[in-house]
Amino acid sequence: MIYFLEDDDSIRELVIYTLRNTGMEAMGFSRPSAFWEAMQQEELPALVLLDIMLPDEDGLQILKKLRLNHKTVLVPVIMVTAKTTELDKVKGLDLGADDYLTKPFDMDELIARI
Repeated sequence: MIYFLEDDDSIRELVIYTLRNTGMEAMGFSRPSAFWEAMQQEELPALVLLDIMLPDEDGLQILKKLRLNHKTVLVPVIMVTAKTTELDKVKGLDLGADDYLTKPFDMDELIARI
């Protein structure tokens, strides 16, 4: 299962649709609170796609929490964000992101990175 935390409905729905059409299980979340609720389930996702600019909680804060929790420290995370500077990318990777993809992105590139 792939979790995608993205507050832009059109991006979230397109990514989830594409992932499902390529045979992957995926679930989207528009708010961090819904994401954290799903993360309490017994089975963790195989991958988290994570936006940075989110309502209520910044994606980098979420990444930090994932990396500090012994249950989620090894869950792969790909940042999918409009934050495009080299500094933003380095910060995300330094905080533990496994990859960093900037918007706008090609769906084929996203699938290849996954």
